[in-house]
Amino acid sequence: MTTTAANSQHPANSLELRNLRKTFGSLEVLRGVSLSAQKGEVISLIGASGSGKSTLLRCVNLLEKPTAGDIILDGETLALKTGKAGLEAANRRQAERFRSRLGMVFQSFNLWQHMTVLQNVMEGPLHVQKRPKSDAMAEAKTVLERVGLGKKFDAYPAQLSGGQQQRAAIARALAMQPDVMLFDEPTSALDPELVGEVLNVIRELAEEGRTMLLVTHEMRFAREVSDRVIYLHNGIIEEEGPPSQVFDNPSSDRCRAFVSSIHRS
Repeated sequence: MTTTAANSQHPANSLELRNLRKTFGSLEVLRGVSLSAQKGEVISLIGASGSGKSTLLRCVNLLEKPTAGDIILDGETLALKTGKAGLEAANRRQAERFRSRLGMVFQSFNLWQHMTVLQNVMEGPLHVQKRPKSDAMAEAKTVLERVGLGKKFDAYPAQLSGGQQQRAAIARALAMQPDVMLFDEPTSALDPELVGEVLNVIRELAEEGRTMLLVTHEMRFAREVSDRVIYLHNGIIEEEGPPSQVFDNPSSDRCRAFVSSIHRS
């Protein structure tokens, strides 16, 4: 299968996924997921472990190679070709440009331990976007101030709490000035007392009108910040709608059972 650059039918969408599929051997993790995020929309992806949420995010920026489907960013379709492990970028420069416009925040921070916080945040603008060092440093300081780490420029990751490391990771993504932010369970590796500080930063980003896809198990938070909630089950979208519908009046029996189990826990 080969897809080529084309215009989306919905230019108002910041990100669109069409019939995204991913298999690992005989296991089909994503079974044809289609969704679109409009500019400024916050979408939370919920579901049980193994439902395909994190795999979906990783396919968006080709950290995992999708088996089939299209990825469209601001009306431009990522050109893909068939490779050994699935679809891969047909145009390396286009793929790099796509990745630079997608800010990814992982569960486990993924900061470079040998670099200071400031150096970590400067790295993408300097070496991926080829911005002048003075511009990259100014941007890094601005976003670190933005996430409450203005006094930690020269600290190394090991000197920070888990919450501070995750906020540094968010700053690193923001420094690339992305069109879409992707959050993969950003609080799952944190001690409970540190979760709130990270959620507060994400909440502020949502209030700024940033386009975000958020994989989370924090249901109360998802209800507060989301324009739309998507419930994934066995690699397909089982329920989709505003938080009030998905959490209070889901049409899917599986979604209803999932939400009830969360409320009981």
